[in-house]
Amino acid sequence: MRDRKAYEAHGRNDPTAPEQLREHPYDFVSLPPRPARGDAVGHHRYAPGRLTGTLRLVYVTVTPLHVGSGVFETARECGLGERSTPVRGIARRQGRPVLPGSGWKGTVRTRYEAITRSRLCLVDAGSREPAFKVPEALRSVRGSHKVVVEDPRVTRELSAMGTIRTADDLGKLSPADALFGCMGYRARVHPSDGEIEVASPASAPLDVAPLESPVMHRLAQPGAMTSDGRGTLRIARIEGRKFYYDGPIVHSRQDDRATGGRYELIDHVPPGATITVAVRFESLTRAELGALLVGAGYGAHAGVVRFGGFKPVGLGKVELREARATAGDGREVRRWRREHAAVDLDAAVAEAKEKLIDVDALAELAAVTTRRRPEA
Repeated sequence: MRDRKAYEAHGRNDPTAPEQLREHPYDFVSLPPRPARGDAVGHHRYAPGRLTGTLRLVYVTVTPLHVGSGVFETARECGLGERSTPVRGIARRQGRPVLPGSGWKGTVRTRYEAITRSRLCLVDAGSREPAFKVPEALRSVRGSHKVVVEDPRVTRELSAMGTIRTADDLGKLSPADALFGCMGYRARVHPSDGEIEVASPASAPLDVAPLESPVMHRLAQPGAMTSDGRGTLRIARIEGRKFYYDGPIVHSRQDDRATGGRYELIDHVPPGATITVAVRFESLTRAELGALLVGAGYGAHAGVVRFGGFKPVGLGKVELREARATAGDGREVRRWRREHAAVDLDAAVAEAKEKLIDVDALAELAAVTTRRRPEA
């Protein structure tokens, strides 16, 4: 988590000031000096002594949920009145809203990475930013600036990935890579699309504040970013994994007084809907299953879970209301008509906290995601 004194010492905005909590409603879960190693196994058999089965999770939406379809539709097409106003559409299957399995997996993997001291999953360690977004003291050219992460905690592991070719390479994987997969290694967790049941569908579009594109330079710890004077910024050390605060929905940006603020209209699943996700898993240790449960929101100290888009403005908050798992030992999975047994979830979580979960990182995750963002 961010060090307020370090920000003050380097002349950066106080991250705990009310205006910063509103405009940049996030904090970071710390990265470990080196990622932990996972417990991957091959896919050629169901490994003995490990669990293979199904996890069933039922969530209830606390705030509106928007899983974008990537296209604009009219309000009429979305069932949100008779007007032809364009709105951002949501993912649907046969006309009904769904939470794609990939959406569930992305959220849970990010949380699992944070609490198991896993590798920070970056596609690459660089990006480009327009000059107006770069801090003035580091701005050196009129055009876009290249931002490069050189933190060895990230780049060391990034360069080591993509080389999983033999069974001997499995020992290179961090816990999240070993469970959710990476280049060269298939996941051992396979979520279905979440089935959404809505008692009272939305009757009108929801207005929400528009989002800005993310900028990599804000990942830098105070004093850890330098400029070469020719348009390249280098980050020697990043803060960690970013998670968003809790708080009320932000309906508009109040920077345009003439129009009363900027906003977007979106289709959405209203609060009170249920989302049922079935997750098939293969050859998991009991500790891996326990950490997966915590990543999915199980337990009193798991923090707030959010799915879909517009997380910074308060959307996508859910509560896990029901969780149940049935599994069999790998030696028994293929036996004819062998019934799987119920798994003691609390025992699995306890084993995860003993063997796999970093309890300090879990405490940071819970603190960040439950921290209340001030109202505008």
